[in-house]
Amino acid sequence: MLLPMPASLLGRSLAVLALLLAAVPVAAAEVGTLWRLRDGAGTVFIAGSLHQLRRDRAALPPSYGQAYGEAERLVMELDMDAISPADLAGELLGRAIDPQGRSLHDSLPAASWRALQPRLAGLGLPEVAIDRFEPWAVALLLASAEFLQRGYSPDSGVEGQLQARAAADRKPIDGLETPAEQLELFDGLPRAEQMQLLAVTLKELDGVGPRLDALEGAWRAGDLAGLEALLLGDYLQRPDLHQRLVVRRNVAWVAPVQQLLRRPDDTLVVVGLMHLLGDQGLIALLRNQGLKPERFVAGAWRPDP
Repeated sequence: MLLPMPASLLGRSLAVLALLLAAVPVAAAEVGTLWRLRDGAGTVFIAGSLHQLRRDRAALPPSYGQAYGEAERLVMELDMDAISPADLAGELLGRAIDPQGRSLHDSLPAASWRALQPRLAGLGLPEVAIDRFEPWAVALLLASAEFLQRGYSPDSGVEGQLQARAAADRKPIDGLETPAEQLELFDGLPRAEQMQLLAVTLKELDGVGPRLDALEGAWRAGDLAGLEALLLGDYLQRPDLHQRLVVRRNVAWVAPVQQLLRRPDDTLVVVGLMHLLGDQGLIALLRNQGLKPERFVAGAWRPDP
């Protein structure tokens, strides 16, 4: 399972928490995962995001630049420019600490606690620094640190780059969710599921590099089948998590996208790749509403069957 997290919050928020306590072969034609909806006064482009990219290979597919150029406004999972870093840090830290004061050392299986030690040492964190943290917060902290150590950055990710361009161009940005809503996705998990999330994260961090490379290559090539295999395969073994972290949010976003089509201006919507895949993805849900998405393929918009 590729670290099931609301990715728009992953890099930025866990970098805050941490402070508080090789090139990919790519296809010749990079198309990304980009759709267009036209059903009213305005046009809505929907782009799949990798929320963090390596700084040395951060260029976005040209199609994303085209969609950005046509759009008068952006909508993302979160509008990070509207969020105070201090407020975000306080919200995150307040949720990360177990309100019941339970010890992570006493709660984790011995094997998981042993696997955690070298990770903490690599971050320069003593055990006591995270012993009262909830398991989901430790999982996100470890994942964020791993991304940073591999050269990935949220500022280099799709949202980070487009948000910077929008700020320079004075294009308005809106968010589909709030930080509190995204954090609640994990903070609201039962303790047993949080423990499982942490155990899976510890198990998979060592091998995450090749999977990230494969994910980036499939995204740049617009390989939907490859992306579904990488992102959805493990999730479908945990339908409860898939519903909580992905499907419910997709359903909640359908109405806002439909409302954007009523606007006279054009909008670029940017959400995590996983939200656009499969028969419960946002694109499929919009198609079920009678809309006819077109996908950007081989340099042109084509009907998406």
